[in-house]
Formats: sequence, structure tokens, C-alpha cells
Amino acid sequence: KDSGVEFVFIRLGGRGTTEGAIYADEMCQTYYEGAKAAGLKVGGYFFSQSISPEEAAEEARYAMSIVEGWELDMPLVFDWECLKENYRTVNVDARTLTDIQLHFCKTMTEMGYQPMIYFNWHQSEKLYYLSELEEYPFWLALYQDRMTYPYKVEMWQYTDQGKVPGIAGNVDINVYMP
Repeated sequence: KDSGVEFVFIRLGGRGTTEGAIYADEMCQTYYEGAKAAGLKVGGYFFSQSISPEEAAEEARYAMSIVEGWELDMPLVFDWECLKENYRTVNVDARTLTDIQLHFCKTMTEMGYQPMIYFNWHQSEKLYYLSELEEYPFWLALYQDRMTYPYKVEMWQYTDQGKVPGIAGNVDINVYMP
């Protein structure tokens, strides 16, 4: 916090990129306690590799089980990514992915959490029907020095090469613009 960091998003867990099993982030409770002790605002995210609304529901339930009892100041984020051609998500089409996002966000809203959708420019052009998702806040990963994206976003991840005292290695740095 002394370095200017105001908030953190803690990875709650994810789904395997090839086999599809859900896994926990073993450090998320420790990170949550440390962030709260430092006076930081906290949100969470789930690294999704879901290929159906049913899997998104499973991921939503899992994420909610992790944050039960937490005091969240920031949204719970659905971070769906297709990173490589051999990942199980490679053939998910825009209709399915939009339905997956809608299901996750509706489930979070019904349970009293504020959802948020994380994506990059390519995903937004090729893999989503954004007009169907506009009631939920967007978090855009766009690594450049100025915002050029035409849609309204509430969070902008402008680099994955940031440095934060006390953290070894690079850190994603974001601007929150609600």
C-alpha cells in the first residue's frame, strides 16, 4: 500500500487448460489476509477454462465457496482465456462463450456479488457478443500506454510488466475507472 497500490485481485483458483479439473490457489487465503491487513481493497478472480454454461456454474459455485466470509470491496471476476491451440477452450464459439459469461455473472449477482468480465481486444471482437454483456462491468487487458478501446471499461490492465515492492517478478498493473 505504501507504494501506491490501492487494490488487489486475488486468484481464487482455476480450471485446468487441458484436462478441465478445477484447482485451488493454495495461497489465496493468505493473500486475502495480507491485503486486508495492509488496508487494500480486495476483489477476486477465477481463471476459467469452461466450455459450457454448466461448467461456468460449477466455477461460480467454487469461487463463492472460497470467498465465503471474506469482505470484498471489488468485483468477482470471470477470467476466461484461450491461450494456446492445444487448450480445451480452443473451439468455444462466441455464442457459447457469451452464454458462459452471462451464466457466471447472473449467478454472482443472484448471490449478492458484483461480477466483472475480463478480456482482451481480440476476445471482445471475435469471441463475445458484448452488447449482451453490457450490464456487467468490463476489465480490458490492453498493454499499451494509452486507452484506445472504443467500449466503456471499468478496469484497464495496461501492463503485465509492473513492479511492486515485496513481490518478486512482474505484476499486472491496472487502473480502476468505475
